[in-house]
Amino acid sequence: MNTFLRGGVSFFDDQKSQTSHKPIERFVPKEVTIPLSQHLGEPARPIVARKQKVMRGDCIGEAVSGGVTTGGTPIHASVTGTVKRVALQPHPLLVESLAVVIETDPNAAETVWEEVPGWMDLPKGKMLEQIASAGIVGLGGAQFPTYRKLKLPEGVKVDTLILNGAECEPYLTSDHRLLLEMSLEVLQGAKLIAKILGVSKILIGIEENKKDAADVLRIAITKQHTSPSPKVVLCQTRYPQGSEKQLIEALTGRVVPPGKLPMHVGVMVQNVATAVACYQAIRYRRPLLDRILTVSGKGILEPKNVSVPIGTLVSDIVTFCGGIHQRTNKVIVGGPMMGRALGRLDIPVIKGTGGLLFLRAEEVRKEIYGPCISCGRCLEACPLGLEPNQISIYTEAGRSLDTESFGTKECFECGSCAYVCPAVRPLVQFIQIAKKSFQTGSQFGLARPEQNL
Repeated sequence: MNTFLRGGVSFFDDQKSQTSHKPIERFVPKEVTIPLSQHLGEPARPIVARKQKVMRGDCIGEAVSGGVTTGGTPIHASVTGTVKRVALQPHPLLVESLAVVIETDPNAAETVWEEVPGWMDLPKGKMLEQIASAGIVGLGGAQFPTYRKLKLPEGVKVDTLILNGAECEPYLTSDHRLLLEMSLEVLQGAKLIAKILGVSKILIGIEENKKDAADVLRIAITKQHTSPSPKVVLCQTRYPQGSEKQLIEALTGRVVPPGKLPMHVGVMVQNVATAVACYQAIRYRRPLLDRILTVSGKGILEPKNVSVPIGTLVSDIVTFCGGIHQRTNKVIVGGPMMGRALGRLDIPVIKGTGGLLFLRAEEVRKEIYGPCISCGRCLEACPLGLEPNQISIYTEAGRSLDTESFGTKECFECGSCAYVCPAVRPLVQFIQIAKKSFQTGSQFGLARPEQNL
């Protein structure tokens, strides 16, 4: 079974059975709050005002400043309705961000997207232009503008496109359901991206706990009889199989060197949901308007996979899912390994939101962390061979700028080290502090007077 060679962890119960059998349900709230910052780079500039009528798909924020493109993505109205205000609002990652609040028109007709004539034969530049105009970002969580990722630097070529359907985080099943319910769109998106890149080899990586999705895709590929023909590759169920470097190694045997990108070993990786968004942008000029996400955990009364307009508040999703159990202890946006805790529920879903977890006390570690006991388990679990134990010890001692040799800058914060740590040390947070110190040039730390390196 294909997999990566170093580190990683396996879960006794990945909790995916809560939602893996549940079809995607559509839900439209009475109001959406659409942040103008939903991608890496500068926020979009609002181009609508209070009381203005907007249609679903209208551009409401431009990725332009002073007549010059910012390198970001435009933002679109995800519902038809009336702008209530443009103001600072809660944001899942930035605390607060400028956002457009739109009241949904309950009587609005469903938007019809007209097919672009000759869409399959559009030139590469035109396809990239439509992807950029659609505001598509990486939906695997990176939120990097997709059109920029697909525009390879001069002189760089890739020979393989990998679609990432691993979805290795516990609880999350939205990509699994997308593969089952939208397999044709996934394949169309893969072929269009391959055409943009000029590659003939397409691999779709799926963990073995989603074998039904792999079977559906293989049947769809057989029926299509088109070239290039994607190949579905089952991978071992092992975290973090879905990270770019680990999936590339599992599917191709190629190893991305430290400090390099997948394109440097001839590979481009795109999430399966991103592929569907690209297909819809190229065929229909349809912007990225909705987000499919998993709502799970023992704290939510009716776990579901839902498709909601971007900007839907977590509180409205909670209502749609029957409410929260009174013993809910923690709310996380994303997966339990790499997600972030939410302190409030009036937070909007953004393009990068793949899951919402409502965890009860028995699902959350509550122990207080202790000093490193030098057991070495974090070293065995790290998929990059880094030294999270040393990073934490040095950072704790106020020497965060001395941690580069332990791999601070290479870490992508998968959380495998913290998951296996018997001392319950918050290793990822220590690494984040160390990274911050390199950005600012200042030592950060949580020095304890008795600590002496």
